[in-house]
Amino acid sequence: MNSKLYHNLEMVLEIIFLIFIFLDSFLLFTSVFLPLRGNSYVSIAYFDLITSALLLLGYWIQQRRTKSKTGYLKRNWNGIIAIIPIYFIGIVILGISESSIIIKVLALIKVLTLIMAARQVGRAVDQFVSKSKLVYGFAFFVVVLLVCSVGFFLLENGVNPEVTTYEDSLWYVIQTITTVGYGDVVPITQWGRLIGVIAMISAIGISSLLTAATTSSLMDKLREDREKLAKSSVDYTKKLDKRVQDMESKMAKEKNVKGIETDLNEIKSEINEIKNLLNKINR
Repeated sequence: MNSKLYHNLEMVLEIIFLIFIFLDSFLLFTSVFLPLRGNSYVSIAYFDLITSALLLLGYWIQQRRTKSKTGYLKRNWNGIIAIIPIYFIGIVILGISESSIIIKVLALIKVLTLIMAARQVGRAVDQFVSKSKLVYGFAFFVVVLLVCSVGFFLLENGVNPEVTTYEDSLWYVIQTITTVGYGDVVPITQWGRLIGVIAMISAIGISSLLTAATTSSLMDKLREDREKLAKSSVDYTKKLDKRVQDMESKMAKEKNVKGIETDLNEIKSEINEIKNLLNKINR
């Protein structure tokens, strides 16, 4: 398989892994501290099961590319915990209550291992995000989503009849950040409205950050590719120039080579033009 195609496929798979890891971590974390609808825990359990299966696939792919299998397992010991579907086993199979302290503690442990697993199965994406500074925009988005949704729930719960669970608050903040605004959940307190204003303004900042980081990354990539192309072209013209010089030195020892000498002079002229053009590109 072409190396570039393989790299692109690897990036797509890692992005899928990271999306599921992030969503699973967020759902598990919020389910531990905030009230959700009863059937939501079962839905999270099945989502956690899917994420665990994808993580298992990701670790298997990474292990196949590693020479030392035993060393890989030692370095990524947390993967054993991360691939265990805690909620599915505890709530769906064993029937343990979602309010159980044991389930909550295990869920928090899994959230920590999922954060560690994100960098292990998403190395290519992690390098790209770190280089492009997208991590700042993503971190800003997560902080705004979490702080605004929790704050809105604490301020509106018990006062606003439309906000009875944390899911209602999360739904409102997501609508606000994405500027969709269905209007099924609206704040009725002054502080709740302030949270909405913060989410609206933050959405503009998030969009600007992500756009700027992505554009900067693409420009850096294009500049890097152009510099590589220019450097390789300059090296190639130097080789051609050296070959012409060798031929000239040989021709000096021969007779009746006026026609060849003329052709070589034309080649030299073209090479000089190419070199001048490439030097302008490199400036």
